[in-house]
Amino acid sequence: MEITTTTLHLTKLHPLTISRGTSASSTNLLVEVDFDGVTGQGEVAPYDLGSGFAQTADMAVHELACAQPALAMVAPYEMQKAETVAADCSLGPAARAALDLALYDWLGKRLGVPVYRLVGADLDRIVPTSLTIGINPPEEVRERVKELQARTGTRCLKVKLGSPEGLDHDRAILVAVLDTMQPGTVVRVDANGGWNLAQALLMLPWLAERGVEYVEQPLPLGNEKELVPLHKAACLPIYADESCRSAADIPLLAGKVDGVNLKLMKAGGIREGLRLIHTARAHGLKVMMGCMSESSLGIAGSAAISSYADELDLDSHLNLHPDPFAGLLYSEGRVLPSNHPGLGVERVADE
Repeated sequence: MEITTTTLHLTKLHPLTISRGTSASSTNLLVEVDFDGVTGQGEVAPYDLGSGFAQTADMAVHELACAQPALAMVAPYEMQKAETVAADCSLGPAARAALDLALYDWLGKRLGVPVYRLVGADLDRIVPTSLTIGINPPEEVRERVKELQARTGTRCLKVKLGSPEGLDHDRAILVAVLDTMQPGTVVRVDANGGWNLAQALLMLPWLAERGVEYVEQPLPLGNEKELVPLHKAACLPIYADESCRSAADIPLLAGKVDGVNLKLMKAGGIREGLRLIHTARAHGLKVMMGCMSESSLGIAGSAAISSYADELDLDSHLNLHPDPFAGLLYSEGRVLPSNHPGLGVERVADE
């Protein structure tokens, strides 16, 4: 198979601020696999989890170029061989994810079926996705909540906390959301590792009293030992995000959290994503699925296996201006995969 890469410049409709900084755009990568007259497509979305866990489009271009001679000897349907080559050539998770998505897209197109059918997904089990409210002054948060709910009809919000301005600002953000959101809206919180243990012990009871459903990554990556006392004292479910990248991380988190956040970009694609899900289940953990700064192409890979997750946060494509791909469905708060072959999305706009 032949691999080609094309840079994608994505612009957010609203810049997103989390505990580690603000993002208004991203440089992504379209990865295409050509074989036997069929082209499969995947996407690299960059990220920086801290502690040296970062991926960029430039890294993926270099890694895929180095792996191209070995991959040229592999057919797209030989996914196990492709996975071995990716490991031997030290492809990073984002490059592996894009390659994996492209292989699944190729296979689905070659067979004429959607990827979600290839993995046996049950679309009736897909739950509504949360949509994200970033760290902003309370008056901006109120306007963002109004705009987001009016535009999308969502009744599920994920609020970013862990503000560098401290817990008072975090509390003001959440109060602004609760005062503005429409009736029947559920709220989750993601601190992106922005609290220390003492702050988390203060915030979790306060959040529980205000009806928050769960908290994601309360402590920084690398502080997993401190999850033990926090989990014992917690009155809310805790999900690990930055602390969980692949299936190998699951045994280290079992008993310290209630669930893990699977993102295909940090896991390495659908094959590893399914391993992570099954490993988490075997350890009694729930699974949520999230995303990086992905277009509909990257989100389509997650949507294909999203029925296996308990919670969803697949919303990055809904905050793009414009989204260069189309084909995913959004109905009653649920992001649904296309019924077209492969990942079911097509390029619709140039950057």
